[in-house]
Amino acid sequence: MGIHLKRAAKELALDAAGSTLVSSSGTLTRATLRNLRIGFEPQGEGKTRPWKEPAAACVSVDFDVTKPGREAPNRTGTFALAELSEKYSIPLTWAVCGRTAEEDPESYSRILDSKAEREIGVHTYSHLDASQAGEDELEAEIKRCVAVLGLPAPPRTFVFPWNREAHFDLLSRLGFTAYRGKARVIGGLSRARGLWNIPPVYYVDQKSVGAASLMKRYVDLCVKHRAVFHLWTHPWSIVEEGGSAERVVETALEPVFAYMALKRDEGLLHTSTMGGIASALDGVARAAPAISAPN
Repeated sequence: MGIHLKRAAKELALDAAGSTLVSSSGTLTRATLRNLRIGFEPQGEGKTRPWKEPAAACVSVDFDVTKPGREAPNRTGTFALAELSEKYSIPLTWAVCGRTAEEDPESYSRILDSKAEREIGVHTYSHLDASQAGEDELEAEIKRCVAVLGLPAPPRTFVFPWNREAHFDLLSRLGFTAYRGKARVIGGLSRARGLWNIPPVYYVDQKSVGAASLMKRYVDLCVKHRAVFHLWTHPWSIVEEGGSAERVVETALEPVFAYMALKRDEGLLHTSTMGGIASALDGVARAAPAISAPN
């Protein structure tokens, strides 16, 4: 099946998921989304939210150059994403590899100088696989990355390279409060040994050309079920062969950024960073411990 037919099938499935939920169990929606390889864990109408809007949204960007030839696309994608963030006032969480920040200070400076809200998270210094590393090795990588970032306050968000999770006790001890889990889930905000998992919903890359309609349906589903719409990408992954990010931006990212801004302005969507969401959840957990997920 071609990519456009697959996308159309997903859109129909999401339409069905949004319209056929007839019980609080969410059975029909969960079964539908399982076929799309995404979990469904609605929070329920009775749960207190740390924001006044029904749902929330965040965008995380993995700023890393892990293969030769990605340097220029990474810079192009970084500037394009920063411009979109500023145009629509959509906050971004930048998960930064220290080595990439060192090797491309121009792009890292563009992130730091953004006029929109932004958060700098840690993606290790050299894109280390945490699941294969010892605790001491991972700690050294994190501290080296933080030193390179040169931030006024310690980062609070950690994004695992390849989303391979490990060493939560270390991350908690180092002061991190948020991470992005590997499994795609609508809803399902939970904590793992002190860190809030802000699960992803949709990944944007070159194959996402023309996918704005599909992503908007995911936004609507998250609003309907009081979930967090978490979009994520790499700067280099939105740049097509030839060095341009134009098609991905114009047919995928910009329409979705505009849609998130519209829903925010309508009072339906709280836009924040991963760290901002975790801080808000911590505030609710402190006020009403019974609603928080167990460690």
